[in-house]
Amino acid sequence: MNRFPFRILFPALAGFFLLTFAVPSHAQNEDWIQITPQYTQIKEVPGDPGASAIQLYYADFIDDELHNEFYHKAIKILNEKGKKYADVEIDIPLDGSVSGFKARTIEPDGRIVEFSGKPFQKIVFKGKGIKVLAKTFTMPEVEVGSIIEYKYRIDWPYILSDNAWIIQHDLYTIKEEFRMKPYSGEIEGFEATGYQVASVYANMPPGLKPQLKGRNYEMQAQNMPAFQSEGYMPPEEVFKPQIRFFYNSPGLDNADRFWQDAGKTWNSKAEHFIGNHSEVTAAASQAIGSESDSENRLRKLYARAQQIRNLSYERERTKEEMKKENLKENQNVADVLARGYGTRTDINRLFVGLARAAGFNASIIEDSNRQERFFQKSLFSASQLDSEITVINLNGKDIYLDPGTKFCPYGLLRWTRTSTSALKLDKKGGTFIEVPPAPYNKAILRRVADLGLSSDGSAQGTVQVQFNEGEALEHRLDALDSDEAGRKKSLEDEIEESLPSGSSAKLTSSENWEDSSKPLIANFHVEIPAYASLAGKRLLTPAFLFQTKQMDAFKHGDRKYPVYFAYAFEEADQVSVKLPAGYSVEDVPPKQVANIGYAGYQNLIQFDGTRLVSQRVLQVNGIYFTLDKYPAVKDFFNKVQAGDEEQTILKEGTTSAQKGN
Repeated sequence: MNRFPFRILFPALAGFFLLTFAVPSHAQNEDWIQITPQYTQIKEVPGDPGASAIQLYYADFIDDELHNEFYHKAIKILNEKGKKYADVEIDIPLDGSVSGFKARTIEPDGRIVEFSGKPFQKIVFKGKGIKVLAKTFTMPEVEVGSIIEYKYRIDWPYILSDNAWIIQHDLYTIKEEFRMKPYSGEIEGFEATGYQVASVYANMPPGLKPQLKGRNYEMQAQNMPAFQSEGYMPPEEVFKPQIRFFYNSPGLDNADRFWQDAGKTWNSKAEHFIGNHSEVTAAASQAIGSESDSENRLRKLYARAQQIRNLSYERERTKEEMKKENLKENQNVADVLARGYGTRTDINRLFVGLARAAGFNASIIEDSNRQERFFQKSLFSASQLDSEITVINLNGKDIYLDPGTKFCPYGLLRWTRTSTSALKLDKKGGTFIEVPPAPYNKAILRRVADLGLSSDGSAQGTVQVQFNEGEALEHRLDALDSDEAGRKKSLEDEIEESLPSGSSAKLTSSENWEDSSKPLIANFHVEIPAYASLAGKRLLTPAFLFQTKQMDAFKHGDRKYPVYFAYAFEEADQVSVKLPAGYSVEDVPPKQVANIGYAGYQNLIQFDGTRLVSQRVLQVNGIYFTLDKYPAVKDFFNKVQAGDEEQTILKEGTTSAQKGN
């Protein structure tokens, strides 16, 4: 859930509150569920007899008066696979904290085992560059037939929010309860008009909606089927049934007016912060020096802005810690320059100030983030545009830059801020634009392997992985929250996932973690126990070492959801395999080529007398493929998989026979 800060004014003033609809004011039961015979007799999920678990109960109670959100879940384990639900992760959103945690296991015989341990905190990776802080714990004594039940609160001190009820989950859910208790005090910005709580529905089943009782929202749902996700699909929240709530001015029903007003406010604050400071002009002149080329001048200004210490990528600090470390809130770009630190927004605005001082036409863009959901103009929530970037018109061409993201090189935007809706600010409020996509050559993964093959089919050797631009940026950002050991393990896990099953990889060295102008390079020693398979006096070796990870999107003949890659990409691999003594090549697969305009693939295998050398390139220059394009995209990736799974046949032979092939 996205949260954004509203300043709450005290004391709370009555008479400024209006609801579009509301529900019961009575307190709902937050006790443990009652274990009924209906629950104990459940053996399978309706319509899905092989399902591993069923969710008996789910509750989501939002209380904006107390600034918290209460969750309650009860799950019954139906078979051995369902035991995985005993390992629980509670995501901790930014600015939130967990409290009131309780958990228990109800055994099949009715015995109750209370959880007496303490959840521990760790970083959980959710995908490309996506990671969250989570509380994790393991439920005690879970077996088939057990019911696991836990509840907790997420606290948001003095923060109002975009609230959302997500109605569908990964498990079939028998009963769900929802409540949203709105804030009733005064909020900065609404002193004159008051405010209302409005809502936007998405993908909701017919007839399911909150009821009007009192001034709170409440809703119940029963027998909700499990959400069936697919590999490489857009963010799940785009498709799950949900109701999103937000605070806005009474009677406001015009999206253009809402965003124009928001843009005016943002522009006014940004321009006041940037101002016109002689110190910034002097810093721009010093950074540029005698450089006369326009783009090189801009690069120097970008580098100067990124020299600022970026507090947004450091741990959260309390007010007391900020005071102790003498860290103050910057009031303008001159403060940022003088103090040498700032948030990502401060740094972006400093860059705009430097660029303008040097004569460039620089504008601020309020950009959306497609990491968890897509921008929805009809949702009057300013938090959807959650970060600033810069656009500069250079020689008639718009260049999008993101100096406020640590390690982001000149000319690159982080993938979450590409192919997005954004508001280019001006004094009238601004104009909506589409931030362009990043082409495949902005995220190139190069892998070079040098292996020695043994006659028993095992192989070992070295692999060098080179992460370029967008690929490097994600790894550098991930590493900010890890120590050297954590960084090492993360890289080893990643390379092992790309190798044949059972392989091991040990990081031997890495370089350029801090230098965003260079590729990030990691070197490994790898061991592959079953690289080739024995067939009599022959060895069958795979034509290509690295696994095709995108095939998870193409398991089925039909799809329900579009194919979605986080960003366009290129994989470029070269693998050299030294044959075991006494072996020669009997057959080498022919060159493979596939192309569909927005994606290309080719591979080539050659034998030089002692080594097999394979070269493979996969380029995908798009991120969102609608269902009507699925057959063509599936056919393309089937060809990629077929090419990757080709085999070279080796046979025992003399040295002269090897040289003759």
